Amino acid sequence: MKIRFGLIALLIVLFSAPTFAQKGFKKIIVNQEWMLKHQADKNLVVLHVGDSASYAKGHIEGAQLIKRQDFAVVVGNLYWELPQTADFTETLRGFGVNDKSRIIIVHGTDYHAAGFRLYFTLDYFGLGDQTRILDGGLKGWRSNKLATSTETYQAAPTPVADLTLTPNTDIKVDKDYVNANSLKDEINVIDARRANFYEGAEDTRQSYKRSGHIPGAENICWLDIVDENLFMKDLDTLKAYYEEAGAKKKEEVVAYCHVGLRASVIYTVAKGLGYKVRLYDGSFNEWDTLSEEYPTKRGKESK
Repeated sequence: MKIRFGLIALLIVLFSAPTFAQKGFKKIIVNQEWMLKHQADKNLVVLHVGDSASYAKGHIEGAQLIKRQDFAVVVGNLYWELPQTADFTETLRGFGVNDKSRIIIVHGTDYHAAGFRLYFTLDYFGLGDQTRILDGGLKGWRSNKLATSTETYQAAPTPVADLTLTPNTDIKVDKDYVNANSLKDEINVIDARRANFYEGAEDTRQSYKRSGHIPGAENICWLDIVDENLFMKDLDTLKAYYEEAGAKKKEEVVAYCHVGLRASVIYTVAKGLGYKVRLYDGSFNEWDTLSEEYPTKRGKESK
């Protein structure tokens, strides 16, 4: 059964919904007003990032459910790794994605990191320019009492010749790159985890053999990027986070977290702010298994 919005709901979103049209983020974020105007666009593919339960409770009309296992694979103890190109091509074809699609990512649950991880994945495979995240996701959509549907939607598969993925390996780095560059002033390594993990507090030491953070890394918690309804915080606040972490204009940001999931939030915002940005996908779950040649540091200080 569909729940269709009326004039009142439309007026609410047009005049009171947060907008995020700042320079840079226009290529990453769309607001609810944009979504309402473009829901029926021919080449639009809307992806509800979540699970079957969240999708069944309601989703934006026309959205398709995409689950973690559709865009992330397990490699050893790393369980949010990038899929193989051929496998991901087949997955996207199943959602009707082609080379001309405009892809909209919707956080289907309160856990926005998964949506940002999908953005990073699509960016890695060359689709970043045609992908946007809906500001606020489903939670923000519902906060403005906008329409949802419980009808399952599945697009027709894309013909093989109509979708080509070209990985951009430059935006992903490994342990050796991080180890060689983490203390350089012009390369800003950002730990996206909660402060207690960054500092290596006592309550985190059962999670890791060595705990703490990569030397030289500063801390911006992934949770601080959005408000209670998953809307992105204002541009000045976001800029301040990175500036306080020591990142200057035109410098490089390298994001990491536990397994590369939450780091995708920091990656995406850094890209929107104009930094050259990369993601250490193994992150601390890999770093913790390495020899002392890959050191860690505890406490609030980065170095």
